[in-house]
Amino acid sequence: MGYIYELFQAPRPADEWTTEYDLNESPSAFPIASRIGAAMDRGAVIARFGAWLEERRLGWLDGDVFAIDPQAAERYFEGRYTAFQKAVMALQALNETQFIHDHGWVQTLIDALGEAFTSKYGDYVLLGDDMTPTPFEEFLRKAQPGQRYYFGAVFYYQ
Repeated sequence: MGYIYELFQAPRPADEWTTEYDLNESPSAFPIASRIGAAMDRGAVIARFGAWLEERRLGWLDGDVFAIDPQAAERYFEGRYTAFQKAVMALQALNETQFIHDHGWVQTLIDALGEAFTSKYGDYVLLGDDMTPTPFEEFLRKAQPGQRYYFGAVFYYQ
């Protein structure tokens, strides 16, 4: 189970937040989820996110708003580049016969490379009015340091 955090760059009233109906109405927008629902205790989920963010020195949380530290991406991804390079080297070591005939093994290597770059089974964000969930790791790479991000709805997915 993971979470989907709806984020805005300015506060929005709750009646403008995305609903679980909005997300479940278009299952092709988030195909890895078999079920999406509203978080049982939105405040507790946000508080855990804030504690995680601050514990790892990635940013700060104040109520329903947070910001990312300028060095957050470097801290979060420290050491991951090595795993990414190992996954690249494993793919480069394939020969043409393996590429053609060993679909399972090649797919496993490709999946490992993708996971080394961005986990598709972690948390996600909905940024603004974009209804396409973005992996949190992608958001972290692109987030503007110091920009305030305001929480809207919070969902769980399975």
